Amino acid sequence: MPYLRFATGDRLRLDGEEMPGVVVALEVEGENSVESLPREGKAGDVHVLRGYRDFRVRITLRLAGPDPLAEARALQAKFAKSKTEPLRVVHPHLAARGVEKALFARLTTREEGGEEGVYAVLELVQTEPREALKEGNAAEAAALGQALAGARPVAGPPKGSAQAARNPSSPPKPPAYLEAFLQGRQAGLALGGGQ
Repeated sequence: MPYLRFATGDRLRLDGEEMPGVVVALEVEGENSVESLPREGKAGDVHVLRGYRDFRVRITLRLAGPDPLAEARALQAKFAKSKTEPLRVVHPHLAARGVEKALFARLTTREEGGEEGVYAVLELVQTEPREALKEGNAAEAAALGQALAGARPVAGPPKGSAQAARNPSSPPKPPAYLEAFLQGRQAGLALGGGQ
């Protein structure tokens, strides 16, 4: 797995190769996934925690070499190759937030008026290696299979419940004229017609 090592005020190193630009800022963003549900006729919403979003990492670089646009092209070319493979990221700030592996998500470049050079913002998204995801999915599928193997569907209300007491266990009997017809006696229709 390729690794990305860097320090603020220094250069990025991708698999030991020094990348253009100097790291001037690092931002790590992580949040809970919260859903707000309105309450009818009452003020305020109900907030429900739905899980956690992956951390997003933004590394700001200053490209101030002799040709900053060539440096931006070099960064784009290098990280475009890493789009499908996670990077092992090494930085004390990321370690403190629990980010060990990340995928390259975006490279944004900008020029600021009156300043020489270009700023590049490298955005990474926290991820787990595919092997860990496959193992987790396999374990979950096995647990689900075991749970389904022992359970058999049962039609009707649970035994001993109030609904079972109200509903008879045998189906209701049809009226006599319909029962006679079902047994093949045509005279059953005459009985039903007179009722």
